[in-house]
Amino acid sequence: MKNSLNVRGIIICVMIMVLLVLGLVLTGCATSVPINSVRKPTIDTTNIQRLALRSFENKSGGGGYNATQIIQYLNDSTQRQIMSSGNFTIVAVNDPNAEGIFTGEIRNIVSKESQEQRQWKDKEGKTHSETIYTRDVELEFQYSVISTRTSMPVGFVIKRGSQSSSSNDRSRLSDVVTLARSIIDSQLRQFQRDIVPTIVSNHVQLMSETSKDKVVKQRMKVALVFVKNRDYEEAIRQYDEISSEYNSGAARTNAGILRRAIQSDIDSRSELAALMNDTGGLVGKAVTGVIESLNSTLPSGSNIIIMKTNSSNRNMLDNAVDQITRNVVGAGRFKVVDRQNTALVNAEAAYQLSGNVSDNSIVQIGHQLGAQYIILCWISGEMSARRLNVRILSVETSHIFDQKDFEI
Repeated sequence: MKNSLNVRGIIICVMIMVLLVLGLVLTGCATSVPINSVRKPTIDTTNIQRLALRSFENKSGGGGYNATQIIQYLNDSTQRQIMSSGNFTIVAVNDPNAEGIFTGEIRNIVSKESQEQRQWKDKEGKTHSETIYTRDVELEFQYSVISTRTSMPVGFVIKRGSQSSSSNDRSRLSDVVTLARSIIDSQLRQFQRDIVPTIVSNHVQLMSETSKDKVVKQRMKVALVFVKNRDYEEAIRQYDEISSEYNSGAARTNAGILRRAIQSDIDSRSELAALMNDTGGLVGKAVTGVIESLNSTLPSGSNIIIMKTNSSNRNMLDNAVDQITRNVVGAGRFKVVDRQNTALVNAEAAYQLSGNVSDNSIVQIGHQLGAQYIILCWISGEMSARRLNVRILSVETSHIFDQKDFEI
């Protein structure tokens, strides 16, 4: 009897474990969609576009030659991320047109070494011992942006971290600079959030259908395919039909979530463009130049597509194109293909991945979307040589209608 009860108990435990695992798997497989919002930077660089980069200083007074290498790594790491953000035109420190100066300092470098004697017994009871060597490095640094108008910092950030290396062979310990670089890499993972506004996403899970109706479940699966393909408009249409025909609460909720996702993307991009809309700066002047060029070149009432191609300065290009689109739509002189259009989104995504785009392939997208002209935008050059390039393609003739570039 006891054996029978034990077996039954084991079976029940196994079943519970299986159900828990299945629950975790189903939860992990749940589809979610991003609800976007804008995160303002820790350092308010809103009115700063021309940015000078000053080398980090060693205010700690320690570290010797190691500090020199650590400073160089800090300079390289921050400069690379500042340039890749695409939000600034990098100028010399003594440039009179600089609006801000990025600067930083090492506040503390501490390196300690220790050793510990460890003992253990093997299976035969014999005692063994070895010496474990450890090197610990602590690093604290700060960076800020100084406004050249006020000579005051517009904000600063302090970072600190530690790393250690242990081995029974002292010669195999990581050196101080290597450990310091690891600390810097870890502390600078969110660096761009400190200096530029960014769009962040909070993923919301879609509801699963609880109905046992096979038809409803199948239709929900079809709608989910459109969600996974990022075709939210069609997914909403599918969910609305399911909700109406079968009174599905899950379908109704999912349609609402997708509508929130679409609207949050529109709102966040608009807010980001507003934060970065330096109408008196280079981007603002470039956008004005593009608008004037379009107004003087294209016939009023033309159907146009404003399209982005591959560019290393992705954030700046997104900002410029968003401003151009908003201005053109607001003026009402041209009919603009919605930038949420699935065909346009997919085309731009494909071109970003391939890095290769031809005028003829772009014209095909124009034919597909019923446009007369395509406004192709990209950024070339680096630092003070950076330019916003705009090419106008005629969909009818596949020829370049006009092309200009603007300092940005």
